[in-house]
Amino acid sequence: MKQNLMIAAVICLAPAPLLALPAVGDLVGKNPTDATSALAAADCAVDKFEAEGGKIEAKCHDAAGQRWEVYINPNNGKVVQVKKDH
Repeated sequence: MKQNLMIAAVICLAPAPLLALPAVGDLVGKNPTDATSALAAADCAVDKFEAEGGKIEAKCHDAAGQRWEVYINPNNGKVVQVKKDH
């Protein structure tokens, strides 16, 4: 019981963008329209897409203005990596 409360507290106190960003394994889609909608729903407004290393790279920003790179597998439309854009 105590462990469950601790986990709930950590989740509730985590910054909102951390919880909202897309995660590895999320299905966002293989085409720009679907991916843009899915990423926007996860607080990642797409600025542009690029092909990189056999993956689709979505460059986006969150509500706080932080920039992110979301890498999508073009075969299944799933997120394979999310990293902060420097």
